[in-house]
Amino acid sequence: MTVVPPGVVRPAWVVLAEDVAPLPAGATLGQRVAPLLRNLALAAGTGQANLWLPEDPPPDGVANAGPGRPGVRAVAAVRDGGTQVGELVVTDGEDGTAAAVPAELLAQTADCVALLLREVRADAAQREQAVHAAGLARRAATVEADLAAVLDVERHRLAGWVLTGTTRRLAEVTLRWREFAAAARDEPSRTLATLRELRAAVDDLIDDFRTVVRAVHPSTLRSRGTAAALGELAASLPRRVHCTGDLGRRVGWEVESGIYHATAVVFAAVPATADAPLSVHFSRVGERLAVRVCDPAGSAQRLRAALADDARLLAALGGGLRCQASPTGAALVDIWLPQRLAGDDDPGPPPPPPAPHVPPAPHVRHVPPAPRR
Repeated sequence: MTVVPPGVVRPAWVVLAEDVAPLPAGATLGQRVAPLLRNLALAAGTGQANLWLPEDPPPDGVANAGPGRPGVRAVAAVRDGGTQVGELVVTDGEDGTAAAVPAELLAQTADCVALLLREVRADAAQREQAVHAAGLARRAATVEADLAAVLDVERHRLAGWVLTGTTRRLAEVTLRWREFAAAARDEPSRTLATLRELRAAVDDLIDDFRTVVRAVHPSTLRSRGTAAALGELAASLPRRVHCTGDLGRRVGWEVESGIYHATAVVFAAVPATADAPLSVHFSRVGERLAVRVCDPAGSAQRLRAALADDARLLAALGGGLRCQASPTGAALVDIWLPQRLAGDDDPGPPPPPPAPHVPPAPHVRHVPPAPRR
């Protein structure tokens, strides 16, 4: 920007107050700086006043110019703190040599330009933060909706476990009790047999309730961590399971619980009986906890559909659940969560390597379910 108007030279701060401050809020940087440059050019007589900014292409003979160069009469760095953010240069004009510009006026003008540049950068930062805040608000709304939907699914799932299973078991206990009462009254010889059946029905009811309670709030998860709790759960499955790896040091309860319950749902979704054992690998890379379940007998497509709600929950927490087929056709399920739930999207582990090696059956330890009490 270069101007040489007639007029009276004023202190730069007066120009800032009288000419720049009244400009509308939408005025550009060029419009705001122009009065200061006109005032500086006026002090230079027939000279020209130029402002160079680092992000702009430098004009010929202006950028990094020094007073010793032909046509350059004065140079002043525009600084914001310790950082140079621009440069004022006074040069000769087309009509003759520029007059000497007072050093005080040049310094004042540089300070005023620095204030304007700081204001422009602050406005830009505010707009950027507003855009970022709007994005976070949309993300929060999405997460809130996902959590509400998943909580509703979990509520129905738990209600199904408690109500359906318990109702069925209670009906069985009621039937066995009636048979025992009838035998005690009418057929004393069948009393012991019906009592054993009643006791078995009660044991089944208690076992089912314990299974639900352990699935919701396993004590091992609290005391020993996710890997130990999942190992205990795997030992109770009717299918062989081979666990490897480690999740490292303990993290927050909400993270450990999220990993545990997501993996437990995978255990429930895979076929209960199959010759090939499940392979479960725990890992911790950077700040992410991950579990990979490999089922040679499973279907990635079927698991993806069955675990859709759980994938949505983990995504809302900043992690994820991914189902895909390995090169050998095995179903691979990756589960991951960051060690701190910050709500940021996590793309998850890298694409899986070739299917993990599963030790032969003699090396896979199968722990049968605990006997009924």
